[in-house]
Amino acid sequence: MSQYKIIILGATGLVGQATVKALVKQKIAVTAGVRDISKAKELMAYGAKVIQANMGFDQQKLANILSKFDVLFIVTPGHTDRINLTINTINAAKQANVKYIVMVSDTSAHNYDTIFGKQFGTIEQYIKQSGLSYCILRLPIFIDNLWGSAESIKYQNTFYGPIDGNKKYITVAVQDAALAAASVLTHPFNHVGKTYTIYSDYKSSNELASLYSLALGRPIQYKNIMYEGTKQVLLKQMPEWYVEGYLELFKLVEKQDLSQILCSYDFKNLTNQSPTTHLNWMWQNFKYF
Repeated sequence: MSQYKIIILGATGLVGQATVKALVKQKIAVTAGVRDISKAKELMAYGAKVIQANMGFDQQKLANILSKFDVLFIVTPGHTDRINLTINTINAAKQANVKYIVMVSDTSAHNYDTIFGKQFGTIEQYIKQSGLSYCILRLPIFIDNLWGSAESIKYQNTFYGPIDGNKKYITVAVQDAALAAASVLTHPFNHVGKTYTIYSDYKSSNELASLYSLALGRPIQYKNIMYEGTKQVLLKQMPEWYVEGYLELFKLVEKQDLSQILCSYDFKNLTNQSPTTHLNWMWQNFKYF
């Protein structure tokens, strides 16, 4: 049992849900704040307490809810207005005398000339100046985004992207991001003022094709369809502003910007575990590909 009362806002997203699962597995009590309780049955099944609470509540209403908790995990929303939503949540936490905030950010947070960089850079600066005890978890591109390529791999033995297949970049498995978050949430005051980069693997798309071939037992290839081709595919899955921001990450990869290639030992140091490589991930999920 943790000595702290923990709440996660954004608990139905990939990272939020996986963090709830990681905490419950460790027998840590956690409350999941969600927009719609009827859509949180999986969180209840894990054993979490679920309440209606989201970052879009007005500050006073959110502060009233947060006043019952010691530690807040902000899973920064994938919303065009995420700067204001997150700042509202930080202000509510301060009003509620929350002791500690863990917040999801992006490795591109210092790249203010990009959509995600400007959003996350602004949010990071705000929490650093808030006077609250905090820890920032910077995450790169998710390994789990490969779910968007499941059909093309399964039926065409091919996955597509916008960049040169030889450019290497860091990625993170959602389950690893969750384990790192759970570690900080259960021992928050060991990490005051820290910014961690959580990554799981560092590979090029061509290397990934070889690894997927090994895991699936058949030849898989990567095909560069450039930015416009990739954009048209992604627009079927997500809003245009997000697609533009996501593609900017790959432009940073092409430039070999440090935000997309700098490896760290933060995951290992936080969890004392080895990260989930692309090969591990594909072995875990091969039946869907």
